[in-house]
Amino acid sequence: MSDGWGDASGIEGNYEGNDEEKTNEMNETTETSSSNSTEETSSTRQTKTNIKNEWNGRTIYIPDGILDELEDTYLESQLKVRKAGQDKFKKNRHFYPLLVQFGLEALSDADADEIQTRLSSIGDK
Repeated sequence: MSDGWGDASGIEGNYEGNDEEKTNEMNETTETSSSNSTEETSSTRQTKTNIKNEWNGRTIYIPDGILDELEDTYLESQLKVRKAGQDKFKKNRHFYPLLVQFGLEALSDADADEIQTRLSSIGDK
């Protein structure tokens, strides 16, 4: 098992619902219920969302060159966050939403020429 940071594919340690996280969540709930009121236990459960159940999923298709860059950017971002002192940076929970937010901001600021230039670099290979 990894240290929770996962590998470049994002398979290990980067998805909600793996056994280690379920065990930790169950332990947190048990500790909360044994030391605090039932009301506080309910609020603990509500703060942890399972993104697969709560968020909308989309399947997208990306050319290999862009996919390679995406994986590199994920690892670089993960390292930056880790060096800044944050110990969790999951691909589905953190990286993909940030990627879309930054992309939306850049695309909304782009003019037609910039969009055409990017489209031509993607090409229909």
